[in-house]
Amino acid sequence: MRKNRVIIPIFILTFYTAAGAQNEMRPAFGMSVGMKYLSRFVAYGIDLAGDSPAWGANMSIGHRSGLYADAYYTRPTSSVEDAQQLALDIGYETEIIPRLDFYAEFGHYIYSSDTAHIFSQYSNSLSANLNIDLEVVELGFSFDRFLGDNGASYFSVDLSAFQETGPFYLLPMVQFVFMSQTVDERFLHKGKGKKGTGTEVITSETVTGLANTMLTAVVVYPALEQLTVSIVPSLIFYHKSELSIESSRFIWSASLRYSFDL
Repeated sequence: MRKNRVIIPIFILTFYTAAGAQNEMRPAFGMSVGMKYLSRFVAYGIDLAGDSPAWGANMSIGHRSGLYADAYYTRPTSSVEDAQQLALDIGYETEIIPRLDFYAEFGHYIYSSDTAHIFSQYSNSLSANLNIDLEVVELGFSFDRFLGDNGASYFSVDLSAFQETGPFYLLPMVQFVFMSQTVDERFLHKGKGKKGTGTEVITSETVTGLANTMLTAVVVYPALEQLTVSIVPSLIFYHKSELSIESSRFIWSASLRYSFDL
């Protein structure tokens, strides 16, 4: 699942590889490893671990042709062990025409349980993303489809503007997330607190429309030539009471990433 986990890092990666892209003699492969702390484990703004913070580790490798692969492991710090997640992705990124970038990706997910949260029943997904550089701002579109008998679809539109302030790189962003998914009642707000006994009938409800709006500010500091520190605060406004008892929530993450050429 890409939202809040990969879309933002791809923007950051673009900033740091833009200058290198002008050097045709650079190595064919690049790699990065990183660690991250999240104040809440969320995807598409949706809580996945009962308000628990989480930590994560990731490794990515990319080729200058645009092909890349990455692996992400995320584990809540509470006892919600079923919500831990291993995500394996392979994708391709390309510039269709100047100022118009596209990337597509296949994702595979491994969970401890298929009943941990609203995404844990899905093992695979397909993503397509389009980014348009309008000089002053960038406009992005993303469509993610989770595969399965009752598949789920997520579509987002975001507007961002890259800035440099002293030694820092800044990326303010507003993002609108739309969803269409049939969700088990136990994962909805009105079903919270219900424990399965194995005898009751699990009902479901289809949730569609604008799920949330996110205001995000990515702050990146290049501590060393190959080592970057980033802090990502976000304010989420929820538009579906079925998914959250709150009308808004503030979350943040902090990460450390080391990148190098192979």
